[in-house]
Amino acid sequence: MILYRGSGSDARRYLESDRSRADDYYLEGGTALAEFSVVDGNGSLIGEGALTPDQYAQWVDWINPFTGESMGTPRHAGDARHGSPRFAEMVVNAPKSLSIAAALHPAVSEALDAAQRDAVAEIRVWLGQHSVTRVGPRGAQRVVPVEQLETVAVSHKTSRAGDPHRHIHFPIGTRVWADAAWRGLDTAALFRQQGAIRALGTAVIAAHPQLAAALDAHGLTLDPVTAEVTELQPFNAAMSKRAEQVARNLTHFEEDWRAAHPDQEPGPAAMSRLTAMAWDHERPHKQPTRLGSEEAWRCELEASGYRPDLDRVPTQRAVALDELSVQDVASRALDRCGAAASTWTVHDIQEHVSHLVTEAGVRADPTPLREFVAHATQLAEENYLSVLPPDGPRPEHVAHLTSVHVIAVETRLRDLLTARAERPQVRTPDLSRIAQRLLLDPAQARAAAAVASAQSLVVVEGAAGAGKTTMLAAAIKAAARQGRKSRVVTPTKKAADVAHQELGVAADSVAKLVYEHGWRWNRDGV
Repeated sequence: MILYRGSGSDARRYLESDRSRADDYYLEGGTALAEFSVVDGNGSLIGEGALTPDQYAQWVDWINPFTGESMGTPRHAGDARHGSPRFAEMVVNAPKSLSIAAALHPAVSEALDAAQRDAVAEIRVWLGQHSVTRVGPRGAQRVVPVEQLETVAVSHKTSRAGDPHRHIHFPIGTRVWADAAWRGLDTAALFRQQGAIRALGTAVIAAHPQLAAALDAHGLTLDPVTAEVTELQPFNAAMSKRAEQVARNLTHFEEDWRAAHPDQEPGPAAMSRLTAMAWDHERPHKQPTRLGSEEAWRCELEASGYRPDLDRVPTQRAVALDELSVQDVASRALDRCGAAASTWTVHDIQEHVSHLVTEAGVRADPTPLREFVAHATQLAEENYLSVLPPDGPRPEHVAHLTSVHVIAVETRLRDLLTARAERPQVRTPDLSRIAQRLLLDPAQARAAAAVASAQSLVVVEGAAGAGKTTMLAAAIKAAARQGRKSRVVTPTKKAADVAHQELGVAADSVAKLVYEHGWRWNRDGV
């Protein structure tokens, strides 16, 4: 999900350039650029139409494309960094192997188009039911549901590199009608909802009966966990020229970042920036000179080893929706929530419910599928606790749900840590020589001495780049002089490998440590 802050004309140029000339192979005369839809607070469709390129640009500029009505004045219009967000865009993708199957077989192509359209329709219903805005003065705002929300869908069938890549650009308008006025969509809530939105779209496509029947007819199997076509997945790389370019770019930018930050690991924010740079670098802005076509793609696949004449028999058994226990799905969804965090939102629950339905290999029409997901989510929500005051508001996008088990575990951990912290203080070793040799500042020296002591519990906090690794090196040296061994435990295996290389001591992830003490996880991460 990204926020677009530019002008309508810029947004139009982006969509037109994103469609490669290979898409022209599919387009018929008069095909509209964008499909415009309006839903109410119940998710019901109350307006729709096809937008011309000029009308699409108007909509981005907060002007009703059919009536000319203004929906507001964007702040810093045209400023791509500080301007008002005109829309939030997500992309409804099909896995590469499914796009390949559509390129090979017309029946799969037609069914995939239908499945993706249905996924967009169900997401649109969900957005109408769950989107919110804020009303009132700063500091006294209240969250209210949206009464009218507008979206656009733009279908493309190829990547910029001309490879088969079915995807629908899905801009969600940030001007919504609520409480008798045009207002700004609460995009912070939308970002917290995107996991649930994506999981629902994936579930609709994976369960789509028409798509499943088309794949079955050609002996192709859709893996319920990965949503990839099992028989065609080995050929993804051969038909992913753009993905290969991005991967190379990301490797290059990561190497540059590490060279500039020798003692650090890139955090989530840094990795997000590097990934964006990798996608943008040398991006194909112009349409390819060679048109893609099914025949050309078949030749590429056969050159990579694909043999269309092989007999294939699908092995995946279809599961009807009524074969699933709604109580079991709700319970397992909450298990997954509790394994990942102490509190969670209603949308977190729905995301896990949707994933569980997909993993079960369900085949079902979109509407009953959405209703099942909503029912299981509501059942789970009713059986758990809220950490918010009972008489206050409980917005769905706020993480406030938890369980008795989670509270009991946190209480136990707090008591154990408190008991250790209350033990008598011990003397810290003299690290003046080590600190001088390693050029530690006073704060690093104090922290290293505390860590090197025999104190039962020491907590050290430091921002990225504060020198925690250098501090640990000093503490490890001091502990070794006292005949004590040090061991580093990190959140991830990658961080453990870096710690081992830089500090020269045993280092493992938390998961590895717990595993070695006999604990095992089930499929839900419990």
